[in-house]
Amino acid sequence: MKYIAAALVAGLAQLTSCWAESGPYAYITNQGDDTVSVIDTKSGKVTKALAVGSKPAGVAVTLDGNRVFISNPQSKDLTVIDGRSLTVIQNVPIGEVVVGIAVGPVGRRVYLSDWYNDKVLVLDAVAMEIVSRIDVGKSPAGIVVSIDGSTLYVANRDSNSVSVLDTKKLKVVGEVAVGKHPFGITVDRDQRRLYSANVESNDVSVVDLMTRKRIANIRTGERPYAVALALGERRLVVTNQYDNSVGIIDTQALKTIDTVDVGEYPEGVATHPNDKHVYIANWFSNNVSVLNVKTLEIVKTIDTGEGSRAFGQFMPGIDGGH
Repeated sequence: MKYIAAALVAGLAQLTSCWAESGPYAYITNQGDDTVSVIDTKSGKVTKALAVGSKPAGVAVTLDGNRVFISNPQSKDLTVIDGRSLTVIQNVPIGEVVVGIAVGPVGRRVYLSDWYNDKVLVLDAVAMEIVSRIDVGKSPAGIVVSIDGSTLYVANRDSNSVSVLDTKKLKVVGEVAVGKHPFGITVDRDQRRLYSANVESNDVSVVDLMTRKRIANIRTGERPYAVALALGERRLVVTNQYDNSVGIIDTQALKTIDTVDVGEYPEGVATHPNDKHVYIANWFSNNVSVLNVKTLEIVKTIDTGEGSRAFGQFMPGIDGGH
């Protein structure tokens, strides 16, 4: 698996070079108007608004940016977007309320968190069929895949835990207790640590994935929702819903070192492939804040659609869902 991971990182470096000319796209789900705003991150402008299913929430983008998957909880389906032509190519009936979504590193499988049935659904991205339903904890939310595709992690909001799944055997192989009501999660590239934003306990849990034990709880702002790594994984950016801010965590010192004001009710967060800019979707202010993590300055605010949530890895890259 380490050779797969090395190849994927090398591939990302090549893609980043290509994106330097055109800029990768960020896909922002707008729950209030049933659209996805497509942001060209080079120009900093919305280039297109795509109609999708009802009340879109979750986003997953393949590493190469060629496919984008959108979860639509109210219409209980999945929208598939072609990342090259920027068109909707398919709506796949799921029949369940899905919020969290992640795609494997080679794009052949899509993983969906089935909120009400406490399961993870595994979708064959070629046949567009559900091939497995796996029992996890209560109210599964955020979901991420390791860089080599071997392991899946699921935040179980009402179980206050994270499930660990073997993607080859398609079964749960472990469960780790975290803070109260975990929602957004991410893992580092070496699969050594997992970070969980815990909405009710107002903290981020840090999990050692070798021992599968929680090693720290880091205080944040009020209602931390999602997380993204940046600056060589030395910083973790946390959206604080009720504080209209993001917290900046030093991942070596394991403490919050700063807070930056953003839009109203920030939710989804993802790191640009340049590893320096982090994009934050602000639900109530209908826009996206672009944060330079080095300078801790908001360098741009981009108007989007109504009710921007963008939960998941909404840009091509490694962090936040791989």
